[in-house]
Amino acid sequence: MNRFCDRCQRTNVDGNLWCPEVDCPAEERFPVLVYGDFLGDLKITKVMRVWRTAALYEALRGEQKVMVKVAHQSEDSEERLKREAAAFQSFQHPGWSPFGWLHSFTPGERPLLPELLPPYPVPAKRPYGEISFRGHTKFYSVFKLVEGKFLSDLMLENPQMWHYDAAWITIALSDALRPMAVQNRCHLCLTPDMVLVDVDPEGHPRPMLLDLGLIVAGEEIQSIYDWPRMVEPAYTPPELLSGTRVKAVAPAADAYALGMLYFEMLAGKPGWEHDLRRDDQIRSAVLQYRGTLPVDRPELEKAGVIKAVDRAVAPTSRYNNVVELGSALAAIYGYPPREKRPWPTKGLLAIPLVIILSLISIGVVAYFLIQLLPRLLGTH
Repeated sequence: MNRFCDRCQRTNVDGNLWCPEVDCPAEERFPVLVYGDFLGDLKITKVMRVWRTAALYEALRGEQKVMVKVAHQSEDSEERLKREAAAFQSFQHPGWSPFGWLHSFTPGERPLLPELLPPYPVPAKRPYGEISFRGHTKFYSVFKLVEGKFLSDLMLENPQMWHYDAAWITIALSDALRPMAVQNRCHLCLTPDMVLVDVDPEGHPRPMLLDLGLIVAGEEIQSIYDWPRMVEPAYTPPELLSGTRVKAVAPAADAYALGMLYFEMLAGKPGWEHDLRRDDQIRSAVLQYRGTLPVDRPELEKAGVIKAVDRAVAPTSRYNNVVELGSALAAIYGYPPREKRPWPTKGLLAIPLVIILSLISIGVVAYFLIQLLPRLLGTH
């Protein structure tokens, strides 16, 4: 296994990577799988992203391409992946509905979260996989592969995104986080590297949130021993970076993180530079800053966009949760245009079946009416 540095984006193979940064921690950072490694029936083909608690890979299961998320070797990271897999499963199967089966026959909306797949080729009770790899136990989740570019890469190509696209991406992400927000649970790890953006045929961006974060509510944060090392301080609100032990968290923390992503799309740069900087340097910059972050786009002043950004990332009087932020932007921009999605194959096959059944039903009703009509007339 190689080791990957999330700060300088370097990968070392032999444990002796030279780096111009004196304190580069690449040799101490996260082990990553390489092309050709196997996790059971999953063959790793490409590293997609390395986060602080897990790495995301493209892999092959037989001839099917999938995404595989593998937790880093720590108890907090492994427990986080287990919680997340259970949450993905519950969001995909929220409960029985009398007309739920109809959704599989209609185009439906593009999903905002990836589709969780079984961890093994045979049925399993747990939504995540567990396997021994070179003497270490690995915990992983398997997802349906989706196309697109990471939001961080997209912003490198187009630093100042069109403000409508930036707003619609933010609104869509607020909807993706809604299931947690309504339960007062927090993500706390939201970054541009966790968002994959596809572009539909009409040219509209369609984001997908690839990670659910810590999924904690209130005082549950105290159960995660090393949570400060699991979050990116450049997207973490100042009240969680003060250095004192955090006793509880609130959904307003995610409104801040989503607001920082929105700011970055509009301003063309992150609110806090974090590449090649230590966490303590970033924390210090966040805590010492007392002003507002300048977006420098005068055309957005009158529409109230700058005011929405300022409120999202404010130290106090912030939006209570991501849903409020999404609603505020929807009041300005409207909701993202509805995508024209193709009908699923079985939906197309069902159309002639529905027509045939309808004709049969009409014929049966007509037959009984013809049979009953003389009797009804004969009674008079």
